[in-house]
Amino acid sequence: MKTKSSLKNIFFTILVVIGVNTTQIYTLYQTRKFGSINFFAIEDHVFGLLTCLLALISSYLSWQIISRKQFKNTQKIILSFALSLLIFAVFTSLFFISYRYLVHGLPTSTWLLIGNIAFGITTYHLYTCGFTLIYLYFNDSKKLELDIERLEREKEIFKSKMLQKNLEPHFLFNNLSVLSSLSHKNPEDLENFIDDFSGVYRYFLDHYEQEIVPLSEELEFTKRYRNLIEKRFNNAYKVVSSINDTTGFILPCTLQLGIENAIKHNKASEENPLIIELYRNENTIFIKNKLNAIQQLNSSKLGNQYLKKHYKLMFNLDVIFTKTENEYCVAIPLIY
Repeated sequence: MKTKSSLKNIFFTILVVIGVNTTQIYTLYQTRKFGSINFFAIEDHVFGLLTCLLALISSYLSWQIISRKQFKNTQKIILSFALSLLIFAVFTSLFFISYRYLVHGLPTSTWLLIGNIAFGITTYHLYTCGFTLIYLYFNDSKKLELDIERLEREKEIFKSKMLQKNLEPHFLFNNLSVLSSLSHKNPEDLENFIDDFSGVYRYFLDHYEQEIVPLSEELEFTKRYRNLIEKRFNNAYKVVSSINDTTGFILPCTLQLGIENAIKHNKASEENPLIIELYRNENTIFIKNKLNAIQQLNSSKLGNQYLKKHYKLMFNLDVIFTKTENEYCVAIPLIY
């Protein structure tokens, strides 16, 4: 398998060398046939500088266009180079036709145009594009490396805050208070509450270090968390899930974060409950609720920022937060 791959690379390299050599010879042939270059002529230097600039612009534009999609590094470079050839061919043709007509008052034949494209590619574009793509590649790699390092630091801060929040005394005491109340008023619900209570803690301690978890496990955890919330707030906050397709993966505790965010920012009562909807549309999970906002609430939005950055940098996916006059919605893409 390794030998086959090596032979393939050698064959590809030979083809590239033959292609470049053939193009160079054709370029020299066209130059001798239709024109000449004078090193001491200012006009030729200006023409060359402008052609180099077009090659630079073509390379930069092609890199930006290809970077919008997710490709492997080798694919990205090859596609950027191929696209830059097309863009450069268009730019240099327009420039060459305009230059001949405006400066010398001459028309441009098809063969002369083809010769100029070949000349421009081999003399200016290959080298300019090569250096430009190498620079952009290493620049983007360095930027990505710094972004990932920053994300890792934010991730540790976020996990620390999540762990602290889920184990902090008031969360524990609130649930113990509910537990005590159930033991006196509704002992038949006591066992289920204890199961949900221990299940929530067990899930968080087992999964908060993991990168992703199956959606099915996250939904089971969310169901237990929902039971605790509804008992604690006497059904003032209700979580309604209509998700049947449980394929795909998600960041652990993402749904809990969305539910908790809705509870934190909206007031509700047993008479006027807040309905938090969970539903799926294709490969996206939505968390939606009506707005009944609590006024003057300070929020760091650390959780939202972490989710957006993590999904974008690690999976090239976008978490979208949408707020209207009447409702708030979070769209969370699933990971495959």
